[in-house]
Amino acid sequence: MAKLKEEIQKVIDNASEVLYREEIYINGRHEYDYHKLEAAKSVTVHTLYFSDDEEWGDSIKKQVAMQLVDNGDGVEIIGACTKKHLNYLEAEQLHILLRLASTHCVYQIAEPTPKKEF
Repeated sequence: MAKLKEEIQKVIDNASEVLYREEIYINGRHEYDYHKLEAAKSVTVHTLYFSDDEEWGDSIKKQVAMQLVDNGDGVEIIGACTKKHLNYLEAEQLHILLRLASTHCVYQIAEPTPKKEF
């Protein structure tokens, strides 16, 4: 997995306060834990951790699955950013992080209208 910039990682390592925590459930199962942290004045780090659910192997339980760093000018994705092809698990993790990081917007996908004439 890629690493955060050294100065941001130092803040995270020494931070005791997370701005926001949430458990992520998918189909009723606790899959991930999410933490949001202000690492600097305009740098927010969104971290997705594997939960301690029995579905995950012991070696990855509570480990970082993926991170998204928002510096105010854009985002850096740590964990999948160097890949051109994501597997389904990585795509799901990225989807979760992007939705959680986009708190300023409400996304709504309209239901298709049923055809009246055939």
